[in-house]
Amino acid sequence: MLTKQFVCTVLLVSIFHVYSLGGTINSENIQPKDSLKFYSGQNFTIIGKFHDEKNYVRFPQGFKEKLRPEVWELGQNSTGISIRFRTNASNMSIKWTVMDEVSFPHMALTGIRGVDLYAYENCVWQFVQTGRPGEKTSEYVMFENEANGFREYLLNLPLYDGVDSIFIGINADAEISKPKEQYLINKKPVVYYGSSIAQGGCASRPGMAFTNILSRKLDRSFINMGFSGEGTFDQSVGEAICEVDAALYIIDCNPNTEKELIYQRAVDLVKQMKKSRPNTPILLVENYIYANQKVMTENTLNHESKRKEMTEEKQKELRLAFETLKKSGTTNLYYQTGINLIGDDGEATVDGVHPTDLGMSRIAEALFSQINKIINKK
Repeated sequence: MLTKQFVCTVLLVSIFHVYSLGGTINSENIQPKDSLKFYSGQNFTIIGKFHDEKNYVRFPQGFKEKLRPEVWELGQNSTGISIRFRTNASNMSIKWTVMDEVSFPHMALTGIRGVDLYAYENCVWQFVQTGRPGEKTSEYVMFENEANGFREYLLNLPLYDGVDSIFIGINADAEISKPKEQYLINKKPVVYYGSSIAQGGCASRPGMAFTNILSRKLDRSFINMGFSGEGTFDQSVGEAICEVDAALYIIDCNPNTEKELIYQRAVDLVKQMKKSRPNTPILLVENYIYANQKVMTENTLNHESKRKEMTEEKQKELRLAFETLKKSGTTNLYYQTGINLIGDDGEATVDGVHPTDLGMSRIAEALFSQINKIINKK
């Protein structure tokens, strides 16, 4: 005969187990974990990569010796990579294992090494849930007891950690397959080369990185070549970019590059790309004035004035590179200023530099019309 103390203990453990998975308690129908069948993400359509190796990293193995070690290591982060699939599941969990268990003091773990899920509803991608990371291997309930019916899904992978493996768990009587619809799949991608900001720092979850926002808005994948602290107009990265038959190449490397290097490196990188892909348009993007450079107290006036002046000088160097290339006859070359990329109210960053979700949304909004106009130009 079960004691009252034993029954209470079992009940408390069960409640803790459900909450630890991120789900909610439904007294009428609690699905046990073993009722789910898990499928590897490799069974489905992976977007945001330019190679076919069976992994979730941004460069194929052949580039390891070509890239600077710092860029190669950051290339193991899965930012910009997503999984597209179709299912009629009523219950879904995601189980994933990250490479490094990265954490930062100024960025949410859900952005660093979490995942998030979107469903295509009413002609737009609708956010469903964020998979919140725990240990190196995490499992999170994305939804339970949903109405049956096939939907198209988009699962965004972590921004600042790598993924060793990822599995999609659905109720055992449901079906799952590669996508039926070609949303985000059948158009040429955009390649975005930049800094930590481009990599997604400091979005609260993967879907809020501005490249992922733009991907949904433009209905085409983005190949994210943002490398935290290491976006420096590298020609080795340019070689990788040129392997992509893209709708547009975007270069946004001013934040990580010394002022004295910007002009020549920008000119050389554009020439490299044009030699390999003469018909692919290129957009140069200026760095924006950081929010903490706009507020100057008496104690910081001199220091911040110099930083703001340096930021403006970097902008001038990139503008000069653009004008030189245009005068030399370079075609399909475009320029985006840094003015109002994150707004001017000081509310769009977590640390004066890296955007919050608000800042990411503002960057996406500022870039959208320019990108859309370029890629749809006849």
